[in-house]
Amino acid sequence: MKQTLLLVPVLFIFSLPAQSQNFDADINILFGIPQSDFRESLDRNALGLNGSIAFRIPRLPVHAGLELGIMTYGRDRRLEPISTNIPEVLLEVRTDYDIFTGHLFLRLEPEIHGIRPYLDGLVGIKYLFTESSIRDDDGFGEDIASTTNYDDSSFSYGAGGGIKVEVYDGGRDSYMVNLKARYLFGSEASYLQPGSITRDRGGNLIFDESRSGTNLLTIHLGMTYKF
Repeated sequence: MKQTLLLVPVLFIFSLPAQSQNFDADINILFGIPQSDFRESLDRNALGLNGSIAFRIPRLPVHAGLELGIMTYGRDRRLEPISTNIPEVLLEVRTDYDIFTGHLFLRLEPEIHGIRPYLDGLVGIKYLFTESSIRDDDGFGEDIASTTNYDDSSFSYGAGGGIKVEVYDGGRDSYMVNLKARYLFGSEASYLQPGSITRDRGGNLIFDESRSGTNLLTIHLGMTYKF
């Protein structure tokens, strides 16, 4: 699932006509820092990837775009035998605790040669989900099987800003280092935390749910391709 979410902006970029102009596409390392009651409930930060595509409205210093991100705020691992009859063969059971963010945004970005400061307004969703998978115990390769154990979503909106510094100008296209931050307000949602999945004597799963607002400060560092 996470791989599919990350492919969306990439596929969109390659679907554009070759002669397209006035587009920005970026990919970033993403840091998520819970705020307010989200921080009180979930006392840990998140790490992941983020990407966006934006179109500059002709004759205006304004961009409209779509931004997607995925970050992990925890992971549980354990080894289990493939069956009670084959205890020598072990599989890794891995549970990831993730937040997907998807936002539409409007960006005010004046064109200053070589340096581009900007301000963003965003609206969208946060999707919090816990996914378990099994794989070979060496930890490499594709998942053998996976399932989403728990999920919930919240309405999300906020504002942010950043700065782009040009490092290459090819005339029709250019590359920029991009540093940005957002404060994203979020409605209440339920979610799991690392260690919150247990089993009773009958082997049934027990979920120790947490619930709070989902305010989140995000910091992004990456590259922008302007074409």
